[in-house]
Amino acid sequence: MPSLSAIVTGGASGIGEAVATKLASRGVNVTIADLDTEAGEALAKKLETDFGAAAIFVHTDVSLEDDVKAMVEAAVKRFGRLDFAANCAGVSETVWHEEQSITTRDFDRVYSINAKGVWLCQKYEAAQMQRQPPRPISLSGPSSSRTIPGERGSIVHISSVCGLISQGLGAYTPAKHAVLGITKNGAKFYGKDQIRVNAVCPGWVYTPLLEKVMGRQGVAGTAETEQSPVLDRIMMGRMSFPEEQASVISFLLSDDSSYVNGAHIVVDGGFVDIHP
Repeated sequence: MPSLSAIVTGGASGIGEAVATKLASRGVNVTIADLDTEAGEALAKKLETDFGAAAIFVHTDVSLEDDVKAMVEAAVKRFGRLDFAANCAGVSETVWHEEQSITTRDFDRVYSINAKGVWLCQKYEAAQMQRQPPRPISLSGPSSSRTIPGERGSIVHISSVCGLISQGLGAYTPAKHAVLGITKNGAKFYGKDQIRVNAVCPGWVYTPLLEKVMGRQGVAGTAETEQSPVLDRIMMGRMSFPEEQASVISFLLSDDSSYVNGAHIVVDGGFVDIHP
């Protein structure tokens, strides 16, 4: 059986970096797709040094169809097939806009990356997975083991708690709602081909992206302090770290979730449950 291969978009930092690292630590070969060439190339070298898994970087703007197509082609050229895809690339809004202050340009920028970009990635990732033979999966139980119909691939999209409730982000919220629709469509379109599509809805995650957003709003503190008023709105009293999100994403990609399709898992420390 060929070595397992994954694409991680937005893989140079934040949740994407944590996913790429988690997969590489398990021996999966990784294609890191991002706009940050310096960080992406450095991470690819680090993964190879630390874990011995092969890793490449592909400069990718997920809102551009030609870039997404080239990303998948580069991964397959290097590794022969595509088993997993974690679509983590995303951007935030400049400020917490009231809807009347959002320009069409603002909306198009956020939506083209956070929603259209996810759709483009799913389209080309799934097309490659459809072309490749299924990979057998073995299940082990307390008294027996069995082999189930093989899997051609597993795709996980990053939505958000903003895909479930409104936090007042006029472009980000509808884009993240759209990700869940794309996920459900993907599960229906490709399930018969033994391709699973699921989503994760993170809450507040301590990433460089979130730091920028909080800084713009004058919010003091970080995930590692008790100064941030955000912590009062989370049942667990703290933000998440990227590695915690990566663990759930890795589960959804893996054979351990072989019968999970069209689902979304909320990883928010209880934020949504007390803020409907």
